[in-house]
Amino acid sequence: MIHDLSETICAPATALGGGLAVIRISGSLVPQIAETLLGKRLAPREATTAGLRIDGQLIDLVVATYFAAPHSYTGEEVVELSCHASPFIVRSILEWIAHQKGCRMADPGEFTRRALAHGKLDLAEAEAVADLIAATTATQHKMAMEQHTGRLSHLLNELRATLLRFAGLLELELDFSEEDVAFADRTTLAETLATIQHQLRLLTQSFSTGQELQQGIPTAIIGAPNVGKSSLLNALLQHERAIVSDIPGTTRDTVEGRLTIRGTLFRLIDTAGLRQTTDLVEQLGIERSYQQISSARLILWVIAPPLPTWDELETQLGELLPLTSPDSTLILLLNKRDLLTEREVTDWLSHCSDQLQRITDKRHTTPPLAISARAAQGIEALEELMVTNTHTLHSNEETVMLYNLRHYEALTKASHALELVSEGLHNGLTSDLITPYLREAIEEIGLVTGASITSDEVLGYIFSHFCIGK
Repeated sequence: MIHDLSETICAPATALGGGLAVIRISGSLVPQIAETLLGKRLAPREATTAGLRIDGQLIDLVVATYFAAPHSYTGEEVVELSCHASPFIVRSILEWIAHQKGCRMADPGEFTRRALAHGKLDLAEAEAVADLIAATTATQHKMAMEQHTGRLSHLLNELRATLLRFAGLLELELDFSEEDVAFADRTTLAETLATIQHQLRLLTQSFSTGQELQQGIPTAIIGAPNVGKSSLLNALLQHERAIVSDIPGTTRDTVEGRLTIRGTLFRLIDTAGLRQTTDLVEQLGIERSYQQISSARLILWVIAPPLPTWDELETQLGELLPLTSPDSTLILLLNKRDLLTEREVTDWLSHCSDQLQRITDKRHTTPPLAISARAAQGIEALEELMVTNTHTLHSNEETVMLYNLRHYEALTKASHALELVSEGLHNGLTSDLITPYLREAIEEIGLVTGASITSDEVLGYIFSHFCIGK
């Protein structure tokens, strides 16, 4: 949809159900509309209390804040009206504004789209507005805020500017090809490309971690049937999410729940019990368990009395480790500790810790932990282990992290194009054969910030995912 920027738009900027509502209006008619509704002219950047009247009838006492162009969110004339959240009041104000000549209701994301059009922010920063609103954890908020304040855009703009300079020099060589003049030093270009490729590689490699932090760090709860996996899931979530039964094989498919611990979101996956079975449905559930193990960042391996022998434990561990990701961490849990004496628990944990270090060579594991899922014993210690073993995913303040699929796809294509440029330089190809790939990389990087996007259809799709009033 092509939007007319000359129209003045309005929308509620707050959700229904609160005590107060904010109505946002943006466009050239804002001063006129505000004066008509409030009976006075507004001073920029001052909160003004006034009676709002429609056709002479007092509708509400409001607080109006006027932002003169270009010093506003959209870069246009903007006024925000804070009123009581009565559906009648909000509807009356919006209907009156929308029926004025040159005014209409805003589409989803249209205020932010106008901010983009007026250069108040770029596309990556604009997309982060929706992520900021949707954030439910401290980690999600931090990632969205960093993107919204231009951390990713600043890096990409620098890379793109460097590539543009080299592209310009190569274009000059094409113009003066008959004179055999070299404007771009091939050695310098190759070194610069290597640096840019490294930076793009760091970004694209961060995408899987960024996705995990946004959607929840995949945490698989595994073990034999009837060791208390479902009880553990319920204990972590603090409500009944999975069916708990003494009958082995009750969980035949994966059951998921989400848990936030100290600002980090975990996606807990209760898997079918691992055992040999002739039950076809249970076999399918076990196959899914193996899939979850291979993709999990954290693996909570639950063991319960009667305890396996050390030989059995070593055999199980030998079967399990090859299935895990190199980046995963295994946490061995002794559940139902209340069925054992303290001496039995202490001895088993000590011996098991030594065995784990010997078998795994200190890879992928943490010291084992004794818990009782049903009695909620040891759950806080487990949560601490979960946070400790994932904090490095987002603890590096120097790293810019990708979490947006559109950005990942564009930068992956840019990296591929630069690989072809590097190969061309290495093989001594002429400028006319190298330049198209360099242009492609510049174009793909620009797609992230919006520097290369001209299609209204593409922008329409991106902003359609925003809420009304943003």
